[in-house]
Amino acid sequence: MNDYPWPRKSPVRLNTLAALLAFITIMASLAVAYGVFSDQLWRGITRVQQDRVVNVATTLARSREVIEALNRDAPPSPDSDIERRMEALRELLNVNFIVLVNPQSIRLTHPNQKWIGHRFRGGDEGPALRGERYASLAIGTLGTSIRGFAPVHDDSGDIIGAVSVGVTLSHLAPLRAASHQRLLFLFLAILVIGGLGSAWLARTIRRRLMGMEPDDIARLVAERRVTLDAIHEGVIAVDAEARVTLINPAARLLLGDINAHNIRLGEKLEVLLPASYQEHQVLSDRPMINRRMLLGGQSFLGNYQPMQADGRLVGAVMTFRDSHEMQALAEELTGVRRYAEALRATTHEFKNKLHVILGLAQLEDLPALRQYLQELVDYRHAVSESIVERVREPVLAGFLIGKQSEAREKGITLSVEAETPIPQASDGATVHALVSIIGNLLENAFEALDTSDDPRVAIHMALESRTLSLQIQDNGAGIALERQAQIFEHGVSSKGERRGLGLFLVREQVDAVEGSLSLYSSPGQGTLIEVSYPYHPANGASHADAASGRTRQ
Repeated sequence: MNDYPWPRKSPVRLNTLAALLAFITIMASLAVAYGVFSDQLWRGITRVQQDRVVNVATTLARSREVIEALNRDAPPSPDSDIERRMEALRELLNVNFIVLVNPQSIRLTHPNQKWIGHRFRGGDEGPALRGERYASLAIGTLGTSIRGFAPVHDDSGDIIGAVSVGVTLSHLAPLRAASHQRLLFLFLAILVIGGLGSAWLARTIRRRLMGMEPDDIARLVAERRVTLDAIHEGVIAVDAEARVTLINPAARLLLGDINAHNIRLGEKLEVLLPASYQEHQVLSDRPMINRRMLLGGQSFLGNYQPMQADGRLVGAVMTFRDSHEMQALAEELTGVRRYAEALRATTHEFKNKLHVILGLAQLEDLPALRQYLQELVDYRHAVSESIVERVREPVLAGFLIGKQSEAREKGITLSVEAETPIPQASDGATVHALVSIIGNLLENAFEALDTSDDPRVAIHMALESRTLSLQIQDNGAGIALERQAQIFEHGVSSKGERRGLGLFLVREQVDAVEGSLSLYSSPGQGTLIEVSYPYHPANGASHADAASGRTRQ
């Protein structure tokens, strides 16, 4: 017995859990995205401002008035022309400061005039006084700012100072806040859409699962596993493309080495099923009960049930069982019934003859009695000797003798011809099968002669290369052409309900040993059925054990 984990009851419904998880996932993703985008946005803003202040500083460093102001030897003054000019440009360019410094880092201009003449604060002006253009982030008198530096050259190319243009971070705060506001609005819109999508997902999951919760599904799966393990019939499920999706342990046991027959999960299953009415379907859309199926090169008796969803064929389930034991038992029982019928006919014929003998004895007509007994002995010897001599299998010979008695009782002439001697069979199963086959064919032949004026049935047998050729011919009414293709199907009969099994069993028994079965019939001219059946003589027996020739009775 297999142990499977039993599902626990969840306090939260699946659709609620799915909606919450999806919504939380969206929120977490948006929070991370907000942080990443905010950082990227701020980096973009600072990068743009750095390029801007460096370009402004470079432009001012090349202006004539800046070069002349740095060439003068006059001390820095808040009232100088260059100070007023830089303040005007600062307001026009919307920057926080424009500072000119001489080679000693002394300010010539500044928005706060009290710092003019003082040393530049921040310590990041050195590379500019050595001829470099760059941007930096430093703390000065106006706070933390983004600074752009550019060296100032005189006409001879010597460095006479530097220009620093800066924008404080507090000045960029409103721009950053506006960008964050737009980003937050966009993310809130995405969150609303995600919430609606989570609700739709929850409803879709519940509809697809037919209202079941995960613990209900887990319980069904656990029950299915136990059920499939408990079933002694083989179960195979396939999808719409006939690919195997499930094989239970009983099916693996019945099929043996399933890998050798390419019956594995995910592999396409080749089965003998009637063609579907729709050509685009691989499987049949009609259920079938107690049909013969070929799986893994073996014959099974099984059922076929298609699975449909929304009017579409989505798969099928096949259950099957080993029919060999049942078939062997049925064949044996059928053979016993045939033997009993033949014995009954022989007994009835024997009783009639005993009545004749008793009557002649009571009449004390000894010459007539003596002559009748002599004729009876000669007749029985001629009838039975020909069959016993050619058919060495005692069970089959006795059965044929009995069927001759049954035929005579019904007023039918039954002739048996063995073209070659038929030795004793190596196994009883072959004899039982032949008794069943011959019995069913003779029964149909006898019934076909009900309206015949001169009813005759002929049996012809021959053994060649371990194959028994059997022909049974009658002179009955024959079979219509349109019925000949269906005559061996289950339940097909012209003799009423609950008939049509005999010829079906003949077909099954012949197909089981890969024999052959043929039917030739013309309305009004009778029917001929030919059977080829594997026949293995017992050790030492051979069809050459008796002289060749034909015996017809």
